Amino acid sequence: MAAELWAVLTALCWAFGSFFEKKGVRLGGFSPVLGAAIRTTVSVLVLAAMSYPFWRQLKDAGPKPILMVAISGGVFSGALGIMFLYFALNGGNLSIVLPIAFCLTPVIGVVLGVIFMKETMNTYQFLGILLTIIGATMTAYFREHG
Repeated sequence: MAAELWAVLTALCWAFGSFFEKKGVRLGGFSPVLGAAIRTTVSVLVLAAMSYPFWRQLKDAGPKPILMVAISGGVFSGALGIMFLYFALNGGNLSIVLPIAFCLTPVIGVVLGVIFMKETMNTYQFLGILLTIIGATMTAYFREHG
């Protein structure tokens, strides 16, 4: 399957997931941290089952890649990122929170890729990133000024 299709499926899952997570947290009267913990617990169980055939890769990997994934993915993207998303969803509109969170993510990722991984970007890609920033800014700014 093409990377682009996987990315679209990711966006669909995150959009629908965020929608129902916001509704569930409100309906249950959960704190954002509890909502994030429920989400993460279920994610861990599903991913543990799905990844079971690959667990043997851990013994050959060594500690550095495991720590990189654990700290960057587990702490930052996982725990802190999800917790901050839940706080944002709890206090804001889906129509504001998602564009800011999910439009700025690729912008920051592209900048990191260009600076630290020496990835290149052509003019059209740069314009796309610029338009993404403008779109996220407009979405946030015009919520009350439109």
